[in-house]
Amino acid sequence: MKTKIAIFTKAEYSKEMNDIVALLKADDRFDIFEIEDGKNIPSDCSNLIVFGGDGTVLEAVKDVREDVVVTGVNIGNLGFLTQFEKDSSASEIANGILEGKIEKRAMLDVRFDDFCGKALNEIVLKSATSRPIYIGVYVDGKFVDSYHSDGAIVSSPTGSTAYSLSAGGPVLAPDVDALVIIPVCAHSLHSRPLVVNAQSKIELRLAKGEKALVCADGENVANIEGEKSVFVEKSARNVKFLATKDNNFFKKLLQKMNRWGLVDPRG
Repeated sequence: MKTKIAIFTKAEYSKEMNDIVALLKADDRFDIFEIEDGKNIPSDCSNLIVFGGDGTVLEAVKDVREDVVVTGVNIGNLGFLTQFEKDSSASEIANGILEGKIEKRAMLDVRFDDFCGKALNEIVLKSATSRPIYIGVYVDGKFVDSYHSDGAIVSSPTGSTAYSLSAGGPVLAPDVDALVIIPVCAHSLHSRPLVVNAQSKIELRLAKGEKALVCADGENVANIEGEKSVFVEKSARNVKFLATKDNNFFKKLLQKMNRWGLVDPRG
């Protein structure tokens, strides 16, 4: 029986991607088809290849079923969430899917008012204007701090190498069962990132008169105003990623993060 593989990308054109997809389609072991989003994966398909950068992977995984194994091929910039680079051969990718193991990554649940959502990397409560806002932080109902800052991030271990890292947060290995709370540009000498147990219930309480945006994995999901709380906790849902034989988080950390501006945005 052929292994069904769904293909997702937002790229308009990539020679490397087209070559890989063509070779996979020519491989008798696979049945390849393209989808528009993670919701459209047929029930009898449990493999998804995402061509793009980390943003494309985040968009793809928000709707995938828990039994689907995600394989990322980096044709974007950083590609920290991907397992293969664009110069990888189709045979490498094919063998990886057939022989590789699975690595589970925990997601985050966010709720406020009548809204409930999920994120893989982080939930952010940030100022809707150019000035800082006051955010009260509570963990399991206990007061932790009051940030006067541009915002606050609640990050998963997966997200600790994303926006959280840029904001000065620590890097957590993917198998660490913890969450990170990070103030963004705090106007304070004492507000620092905080690592808490992954079972903690985190509340970000917006102060009276403040206006803010709630973001999930970089996507604005709502505007909120004054004396509202955003609740974040570890989700019961996981995302399954392919773990290749040479899977090495710390090696990838050095390769991907230990760099200067190698990419000229002008092309």
